[in-house]
Amino acid sequence: MRVIVLSTLVGFLIMFASHGANAELSSGSIFNNFFSGLKWQPDALNAESEVIGNYQVVITTNPLTPIVNQTTHMEFKVYNYNQGAYSDKSNYAETGVNHFIMGIRVFYNDDLVDEIHPQLHKGNSWDMDYTFHRSGNHVLKIDLYDADRNNQVITYIFNMPVNTIFGPIFEYILIAAAIALAGTLIWVRFVMMKKKAP
Repeated sequence: MRVIVLSTLVGFLIMFASHGANAELSSGSIFNNFFSGLKWQPDALNAESEVIGNYQVVITTNPLTPIVNQTTHMEFKVYNYNQGAYSDKSNYAETGVNHFIMGIRVFYNDDLVDEIHPQLHKGNSWDMDYTFHRSGNHVLKIDLYDADRNNQVITYIFNMPVNTIFGPIFEYILIAAAIALAGTLIWVRFVMMKKKAP
């Protein structure tokens, strides 16, 4: 009985460990089918942020790692950092801006491949869908306009790795191996019990 429990636990650990590397559940994945869309990780784990001056730009993507020729949902959030009561800035207030003007430039191998012209957005967030057409690292240059008194443009830079469509296949191989291992251990245990029976 101990072997069955252990093999089942090993199977689940491998399945969740392989999924932990991606930290997200994309729609249509094997995990989505098993858990009916259960969100595996909080948004903070699939977000990147950069602070320049008094402003922070946060970008989240779904799926965590974009896949070539598949739609990636991206969300951008802009926060204003105001110094708090302590002069060492250990206490600060993070507030979302009321509106912002943002443009995006997408680079691949130092070449500009796409540009989204500056647009005014109400509130502190902007959602958009985007499709990457090449695998490998893309650089997103996020331009935040009118962020200071001098109306200067602040550019935030994010690296965006893009996988081929076969990117998650390693995950499925690990799951299949875990299931095969658990099945083998259960079968060995069953055969041993049959041999012991009078």
